[in-house]
Amino acid sequence: MRPADIFGITVLAFIWGTNFLLVEEALEGADPAQIVIIRLVTGGAALVLLAWARRTALPRGGVVWLKLTGMGLIGQAVPWLLFAWGQEEVTGALAGVYTGLTPLMTIPVAWVLLRERPTAAETGAAVIGFAGLAVVLAPWSDGGARAPLGGQLLCLAGATCYALAYSYAGRLMRTLTDSKLSLAASQALAASAIMLPAGSGQLVQPMRLTWLIVLCLALLGAGTAIAFLVNYWLIARVGPVQASLAFYLIPVVAVAAGMLARGERLTPNEVLGSALILAALAALYVWERVRERRLASVPEPMEAR
Repeated sequence: MRPADIFGITVLAFIWGTNFLLVEEALEGADPAQIVIIRLVTGGAALVLLAWARRTALPRGGVVWLKLTGMGLIGQAVPWLLFAWGQEEVTGALAGVYTGLTPLMTIPVAWVLLRERPTAAETGAAVIGFAGLAVVLAPWSDGGARAPLGGQLLCLAGATCYALAYSYAGRLMRTLTDSKLSLAASQALAASAIMLPAGSGQLVQPMRLTWLIVLCLALLGAGTAIAFLVNYWLIARVGPVQASLAFYLIPVVAVAAGMLARGERLTPNEVLGSALILAALAALYVWERVRERRLASVPEPMEAR
């Protein structure tokens, strides 16, 4: 990878990893629904304005918009809400660890929903990762020795939504020909149109805004738009496997941000479980790189030339 690619991965990992810290700060003066709606609307508005400035047309057709609405809900609105609810009980550092489970959660989701049989390497990585999850959850510990189980399960549900979204996106992208900017803007716009009336009751509730909370909300919205664009740019330059390295770095950034900004610490079982999850992610990433190189080295059939 070239320096520009490494810089893009670093930007993505920083934005996605620090989002948990921003949400945790915003929860001091706003409830989860308010945070998600503001994040969706501001990020979506930025993407729509950029599409308009670049004269990029939004998709047409009710079926396309219906699919993008579903993608926006399971890929953005619902998991963001679940993680924000979870962060009312657990730290942003631990929530970031749960986000790191997404690539591993995608393996059983694709198997169950898409009938894509996992390879031995994927199965091994998933087993190690889910063993780490069990250690993080630590259901055998008493309440004082671990983070609240309810908050952890909400974060796990959020990671499951991301896994569902990734599996769905793989099929969706094969059927839609619109530009990535158009799809990203439409997805955020459609999700906002659902969440605004659904969360209107919470949205009108008074918020205890300070300059720090306003800054965090603004950064969440701006980061959403920037991350979309950088992610699509990276995928076009280096491919989805190498671009996904940013996703694997999220737990590291989230833990570091929580420790530096809020003095958060992981418990011993969370440290051990996180190490197992990171080891599984590293093994999965290396295997995907090897598979990508093997596929690239296979000569094309004469008919395709």
